Amino acid sequence: MKHIVITGASSGIGLYLSQNLIKQNKVYGLCRKRPNIKNSNFIFIKTNLQNFKNISKSINKIKKADVLINNAGISKSNKKKNLEKFNEVLHLNLNVPYHLSEILKNKLRVSKNPSIINICSLSSHLGFPNNPGYVASKGGLFSLTKALAIDYSSFKIRVNSVSPGYIKTKMTAKSFANKKESKIRIDKTILKRWGKPDDVLGIIEYLISNKSSYVTGQDFKIDGGYTAKGL
Repeated sequence: MKHIVITGASSGIGLYLSQNLIKQNKVYGLCRKRPNIKNSNFIFIKTNLQNFKNISKSINKIKKADVLINNAGISKSNKKKNLEKFNEVLHLNLNVPYHLSEILKNKLRVSKNPSIINICSLSSHLGFPNNPGYVASKGGLFSLTKALAIDYSSFKIRVNSVSPGYIKTKMTAKSFANKKESKIRIDKTILKRWGKPDDVLGIIEYLISNKSSYVTGQDFKIDGGYTAKGL
């Protein structure tokens, strides 16, 4: 049984991962709202991820950690290029994963096969209009993954990232409901469908397992072929 720390465990991909990983692991969910998970293997730790002091208090409640999944993230349309909104997105999507990695590394390093998994995005690889904070933060998280894979190698901590494509979650509900917008995205995807949280679960299970013990500094695109398609 591994001890897994997941941010943003109350909804979307984070909730789905938590619901499934508790079957064989102990999961610590760091989020503001208690998710609807009733299982002794799930431990809810109420955390305001926008506040570094609050994060540190939450981490102090965790005695053992084998895996950190930096999943929490926000996306805010910013057509007027508001700097405050830009910084808010950058903070949660990039600064917080780095901070968590730093303050948890001493607990991870004593694990037999420690792993950090950063949840990136298509925006880590492609530009999208009117959302500069999200694109910049996810691009930064992609690069941070490689940097930490090098820096944490002396601790035997592997660091990888997963870049989901268009996955049906609360965050993408508005886009999915827009038939015109949804069709455009499906047409650009080789597999001709939206993804499901279950499509992300498999690679996460692999990256936390001993089967990936020789994998670090890598990004895994789970996008139905979206980024591979040309004309």
